[in-house]
Amino acid sequence: METRDILIVSDLHLRGGYHNPTEGLYHFDEEFADFLRYYRLHRAGHPWQLVIGGDFIEFLYITDPPDPRAPLLRGASFSASEHRYGAGTEEHKARWKLDTILRSSHPQLLLALARFIAEGNEIVLLRGNHDAEMFWPEVQEHFRRIVAEHHPADVSYMAMKEAVAARVRFAQWFWHVPRLLYFEHGCQYDPFCSFEYFLNPVMPECPTRIEMAISELAIRYFTNQMKLLNAMAAENIKSVSEYVGWVVKGNLSMLPRVLRLYAAMVRRVLAKTGSADPAAERAVRAEHARRVAATDERFGLPAGTAAAVDALHATPVMRHRLATARFLALDLFAAGGLVAVLAAWIILRYPARVGLLGVLGAAVVLGLVLYAGALRFRHVTEAADLHRSAERIARLFEVPYVIFGHSHTAGTWPLAGGRTYVNVGTWVPESEEAYFVYFAVTGEGAGRHAGLHRWNKRAGAPEPFAGDAIPGERGAAAVPPAMTGT
Repeated sequence: METRDILIVSDLHLRGGYHNPTEGLYHFDEEFADFLRYYRLHRAGHPWQLVIGGDFIEFLYITDPPDPRAPLLRGASFSASEHRYGAGTEEHKARWKLDTILRSSHPQLLLALARFIAEGNEIVLLRGNHDAEMFWPEVQEHFRRIVAEHHPADVSYMAMKEAVAARVRFAQWFWHVPRLLYFEHGCQYDPFCSFEYFLNPVMPECPTRIEMAISELAIRYFTNQMKLLNAMAAENIKSVSEYVGWVVKGNLSMLPRVLRLYAAMVRRVLAKTGSADPAAERAVRAEHARRVAATDERFGLPAGTAAAVDALHATPVMRHRLATARFLALDLFAAGGLVAVLAAWIILRYPARVGLLGVLGAAVVLGLVLYAGALRFRHVTEAADLHRSAERIARLFEVPYVIFGHSHTAGTWPLAGGRTYVNVGTWVPESEEAYFVYFAVTGEGAGRHAGLHRWNKRAGAPEPFAGDAIPGERGAAAVPPAMTGT
């Protein structure tokens, strides 16, 4: 393979749609175009390889109603559920969603990608849990087609089409550069977002559809419906229990509608919980195992290496009814109901025993503290799971850098043997802050530099992220001269 310098980003979560009230919330096409333009103009001897690590296209948040008259949906049929919650995950419906998102909202980004490719650079796309529909070959080919159609004025469509065919790749799982890095989205180590069979993520009983994780089902059946009521409703809230807190704190007028949406989500999610038909699942598992074994051959790895990575994945929550119920906060509501019953019993049976109510109130407060602590601890343990997985992968692949996205928490953490776990975070802003973080590798051999950087929108140039420096092959990695803008 031709030597290339490398840029790694993840979790852009591009939204869109012609009737989507949230399509403009996370719109940073201008920043991304400036970022690509800078690196097109600052090539230090090698072409660039831009690796986009999943959750690039936000398939889950498109709420445009499916229209069977649309050219890309001609002949498709839709259930009542799809008319309410959005098109399903079949190949042709996913292609329509991709087309709607990109054409409605991201022509500037598409043009920037096309120019980047036309100048000899390469793009590699990985899948995450929010763009799992990129699994379908027809969707991948349609992405190439859309980029080619947004060719620069000085590049013909046919020339652009050839360049895209040659230099836009889809990595079906992870990206590995020998003796340098391993890059994977990271959702496989999160039980709320993982797939049991990532290389064949279809529903065993209906293999024309993607099997969605519980967090994705919650977005489909609850979060999207909330945003149709209020486009800015509870942005950056990540769990049902947090939605409950948001409503109680100052949005009580929405409580009846929220409860109806919640009940509908619970009913639909529980209906999908549990094990699949054994015979159907065996077929899906066998194809997944075949593709895992083929991954070793594709990357020239010792036999069994990819299988060892696959064995690290977290079992999806949806496979266990009790875990599903806890995710849906049914345990919290059950506890609240029990407290209400006990309080009523005390008042009716022992009206003079006010002390008992005090004891019950103290127990409720203690329970809420423990529950809040459990939520925080879960967040900590999820980050620890990514760190532990990075440690094991670094040993398996013998690379200095293991890189994930998914968690939206950018940073670097040391691993044993002088290796480093890197998380490139997200370009999605939390509150008013947007960091536009990415990992860059330039040079080769003893002259290689690697570091985590932030795109400075105001300066139009990169800067080290949060002052972090990642040890390179020659000690601390500074921003290389070709990346300083001077």
